[in-house]
Amino acid sequence: MDLSLKLGLLTDLDATARAVALGTISTVELVELALETASRFEPKLHAFAWLDPEWTRDLARRVDAARRSTVPLGPLYGVPIAVKDIFDTAGIPTECGTVAMTGRIPANSAAVVQAMQKAGGVMFGKTVTAELAYLTPGPTLNPWNLGRTPGGSSMGSAAAVAAGIIPGAIGSQTNGSVIRPAAFCGVVGFKPSGTILPLDGVLRFSPTLDQVGCFAGTVKGVARLAGALQESEPEPWIDLEPTSHPRIAAVQTDWEQPDEDMKQRFEADLKALATAGAEVSRISLPASLERARPVHRTIMAVEANAALRPLAASAPNVLSDALIGLMDEGLATPESVYSEALERREELIGEFASWSAPYDAIASPPAPGEAPPADTTGDPRFCTRWTLVGAPTVVLPTGHGRRGLPLGLQLTAGPNSDMQLLCTALWVEQTIGHRDISTLLRRLDSQGRQT
Repeated sequence: MDLSLKLGLLTDLDATARAVALGTISTVELVELALETASRFEPKLHAFAWLDPEWTRDLARRVDAARRSTVPLGPLYGVPIAVKDIFDTAGIPTECGTVAMTGRIPANSAAVVQAMQKAGGVMFGKTVTAELAYLTPGPTLNPWNLGRTPGGSSMGSAAAVAAGIIPGAIGSQTNGSVIRPAAFCGVVGFKPSGTILPLDGVLRFSPTLDQVGCFAGTVKGVARLAGALQESEPEPWIDLEPTSHPRIAAVQTDWEQPDEDMKQRFEADLKALATAGAEVSRISLPASLERARPVHRTIMAVEANAALRPLAASAPNVLSDALIGLMDEGLATPESVYSEALERREELIGEFASWSAPYDAIASPPAPGEAPPADTTGDPRFCTRWTLVGAPTVVLPTGHGRRGLPLGLQLTAGPNSDMQLLCTALWVEQTIGHRDISTLLRRLDSQGRQT
């Protein structure tokens, strides 16, 4: 098969789904392409916590067989989708990035995994997560530079999609765990409004803040995947039309300080959007939203301690100092302070909804700059307030920094304004989107194996 066709099938989820539905390529052929790409790059990337080629081939054959029955084709029919290793998968290890869960095999799959399979998706392996979806990195490396982090905690999902191994992947976000790795790896990441995708069967870190997200090569790709996962009415998510002349607010903040490359990229993006016809307004956050970070921290620390303290007790001296430190912080937090934080969050949700209402999207940097070294997962502070209020958020690649690593633009909107945000993001992507998969693959091929 022609290389350009291979790249198109493995890097554009929406186009892939349409090609399989038309019979242009079978599920078995598509999975073989994905396995071939994985064998080429996975020894360098370490994006997968579990991947069994024969198991996946057998699943692909069964999906193709279903096409010959009277079962209607779902929106993900035949598309390989990877799943972050904090989502339960029946009969398949789910170890959450820690040796404290080694050998854990759930009996049932998470709700979104079941929804993905019901939509016809082919479960293509479990992707590496940072330790228990927090800060300590797993072994995955950034495909643009194997000395750099792909970000966390959904590191394997972002790296596998970026390298063209799979068209799409499922991840999660409690602070910045979808948006940040998508930005560092140069793919599209989408975290829907907090209540849209179910968390049944997902590692609970902070039940108030945990949210499911998606990775793909395009805005239409993440929209199709998210639409299939929420099941009720996937068609509007699939048939996106770009917003015409969107109203975009560019946010100024006091405590987020991007580096010079990110500042220049952000300003260039805003200028290009305005030139193309967007109504771009520069605004400041309300003071209450500027102070959202400690509210998020309090909730996350208290709930992480409640959720993970039993695991820490059952596996002493196994969890990282960073995670134990967060849990100890939560343990020391008075109940009254936690209750106040929950109340303040509810107030902030309302304040954010009112403040964001005049705009189709709020634009901000997704991270301080290019991906930092591989011994960290990067700084999530550029995502914190949007996660706290459960707002839908998307990031798409728009250029590169001085090291040749991806930089992107983060867009968010009021809670439950997901379709509005996606239509605006599609317009932005068509105007300034920049994903150079050919350059990435050449760079990845030229880099030596890292361990």
